Formats: sequence, structure tokens, C-alpha cells
Amino acid sequence: MNILKPKVCLIPVSNTFFGFELAEKVRKRAIDALRGLKIDLISPSEKIVNRVDDAIKVCRRCVEEDADLTIVFFCSWSNEEVPNAIASELGDQPLLLWSIPTPEELISPCGLVSAASNLKRMGRRFGYIFGSFDNQETLNRIHKYAMVSAAIKKLRRARIGIIGYNCPGMIDVTFSEIDVKKLGPEIVHLSLTDLLDRYESIDEEEVMGDVEELMGKVGKIVEPSKKDIINAVRMYYALREIVDSYKLDAISVRCWPELREKRGILPCYGLSRLSDEGVMGVCENDAFGAVTQLITYWLSGLPSFNGDLGAIYPDQNAIQLWHCGAAATKLATSIKDVHIRPHAQVGVGVEMEFPLKPGKVTITRITRPIDGKFGILIATGEALPVSPRLRGNPANVRLDVPLDRFLDALVEGGVEHHLIMAYGDLSEELKLLSEIMDLKPIIP
Repeated sequence: MNILKPKVCLIPVSNTFFGFELAEKVRKRAIDALRGLKIDLISPSEKIVNRVDDAIKVCRRCVEEDADLTIVFFCSWSNEEVPNAIASELGDQPLLLWSIPTPEELISPCGLVSAASNLKRMGRRFGYIFGSFDNQETLNRIHKYAMVSAAIKKLRRARIGIIGYNCPGMIDVTFSEIDVKKLGPEIVHLSLTDLLDRYESIDEEEVMGDVEELMGKVGKIVEPSKKDIINAVRMYYALREIVDSYKLDAISVRCWPELREKRGILPCYGLSRLSDEGVMGVCENDAFGAVTQLITYWLSGLPSFNGDLGAIYPDQNAIQLWHCGAAATKLATSIKDVHIRPHAQVGVGVEMEFPLKPGKVTITRITRPIDGKFGILIATGEALPVSPRLRGNPANVRLDVPLDRFLDALVEGGVEHHLIMAYGDLSEELKLLSEIMDLKPIIP
């Protein structure tokens, strides 16, 4: 399921010397090919652009349309001042240079190479692709580049709610607000007092319909009383109020010790349900985890899982990711696999316990910067069937690379203990993301 439909501007460029009729034919073929993709294609010029003043006008239209990506399509070699002007006018908007191999007389690859030579020296970041209209791999890569560009734009406008400070002892998931802002999102600081005030103001009768529905659809209720479940749903309502009030894309809570140990209530059901609804509910005030979970959600259409590196299994070339019970229920094989249970370690509150469903997965995380450089872990594997007797939300992942290489990458890359597991192979998209956002790839 695609969450995004990227808005893509196509700027066809050429020269003022030769090949006009043939260049116009390939311009039309490029438009026809792109219309077959799941994008919102914008053609800001009905003719080939070969002068700087026309390039500036076309770029203004791309900005007005709030495009996610601009493709500079080389119908032939282009007067080099034209792509230079496009790159300057569009600021830091993602830019993709596209060249076709034939007809040879248009020397389209020469246009891309000469433009790239100049843009590199201008310090302008860009992507590029050499490929024909009828090559599916070319079109797939263009679509992925557009999807990643759209996710980056959404990230720049995202708002992440952080309720309270980090949980005790968890230094590696603390964050600098400015570091997060460098990646795009705004951090909205909120208090546990505000959350608890909203929670206390919600009448039990108000939530009873949701309580009955929840109790009726899950596979089993083990130990928690109906009162416990009512309180869990009240906490969801309080979190939902905050999300709506502050227009949040993701929310995270200092879930312990104040709520868990002192109040006997947990936000886990609320975070799980919000993730199912498309607002990422993130464990333990992990801001960089929230950034990563937003990106993987927009790219895959499914919530992802934020898990501790709980165990390693050398004989299976596998790892276990685990967390208490706040995973989105869309990640269960069936809603009947979901059991309502108290916290496995302290025996209070309500958790949504189930093993994560099998399937192809990507293990990733954007890391805190080292010497000013953000990193991004990119690895793939296969989530395996897990016994339902295991508590919390466990996921056993057989890696596609040797376990020792994966562990070396974590340690040498300075990766934090929360890892994000997204369904599907997103490795190519995340590599593109690292190029566009200038992140250091951490690839085992």
C-alpha cells in the first residue's frame, strides 16, 4: 500500500544547435513513460528548455507546485548553463538527471555527464540515471527516487511529540533537538502532567464502546481486569487528543518509571493503536527511532517495529528484536494472535503481546551524528515464525549477511540499541535516501 503519491516535475532540456525534431519526439516518449508510474506528473513546460530565462520560469512553476522531485531529462546534449540554472533555482529540492542511450545522434549521455561535472563543482547534490523509456528497471528506479524524495519532504514538515524526558539510563536514545531538526522534523515537547491531566479527564463511560470492541476482537485476555483495559483505552484517548491538538505525525512517551511503576498504567496500547492509525507510536522517547519509523512507514505503507537487540543466535545467523508490547497490531499474522497481558517484567497495565509476523524485512536506523555526520543502518533479512509463548513483541530475524558482519557494523557504526524493523526490502530506497540526505551508509 502506497502512502505517498510523489509530485514530480519533468524539465526537458536540449541545445540550441541541432536535433530539434528528434529531441521533441523523445520528450513526448519520456512523458508517456512517466505517466505509467504511480506519480503525479507535472510538465511545467510544453516545449524543450534550452535558455536560462525559460529554465528560471519553469523552475518557478515547480516551486509553486510544491514538487517532491524535479527530473532534468536530457533530450540531447544541453547548453550547460541551463542545467546549472535549474540546479541553482531549485535550491535543495531533490534533483534527478536522466539520460537515454539512444538515438545516438542526440548524445544525451554527454549532456548528463557535462551537467554532472558542473553540478559537482557547484556543490549541488543530485541523483542520476542512464536508461531507456522501455526499461522497467530504469522506471522502477525513477519511481523509488520519487518516493524517497516525497518522504524527505514530508520529514521536513513532520512534527514529533516527545512527552517527558528520556527513560532512566537510556543515554543512547537521547537527542539534540537541533540534530533532529537537521533531518527535518520539529520536536514538540510535552509534559507527563499534560498527558495525565487529559487521561484523568476522560470518563470511563466515554470509552466503553472501544473497550468492548477490543475485548471482542483479540485472541485472548490474560490476567488484566476490565478496569485495566478501560484505563488503557483512556490513555489512548489522551494520546489521541494530544496528537490532534498538536498535529503530530509521531508521538513518544517516557513510559517508565512514573507511569508504569508509580501509576500502574502504560501507554503501550495507545502507541500500538496510533501506529495502526498512521501516527507512529514510538517507545521510550526515541526521537531518531521516530524519524526512522516515519520514513519506513511512508515508503512501505506499514508501521515498523522499534525493538531492542535482545539476543543473537550464531547457529541460525539470526538476531532477536524485542519490546514490551506496543507494536502495531498490523504487524501480527492475525488479530487473534494478539493477547492482552500485563507487562512481562513488572506485572502491571496492559500490553498488546504477539510475535511479529514472518516475512522479508529491512533492519535500519538513522543514528545520532558522529563528528557531525549522521549514519543509517541498512540490512535485510527474513523474520521467522516465533512461538506465541514468548512474552512481549518478539521478532527473530535470519540475516542476509553473516551475523558477525552485522554486529561489527552496529559497533563500528555507533548504532543505538533500538533497531527499526520494516517489512519488505527497502534497501535500495534507503541507499537513495542516504545519498539525497548525505547520511553515511552503515551496510554490513
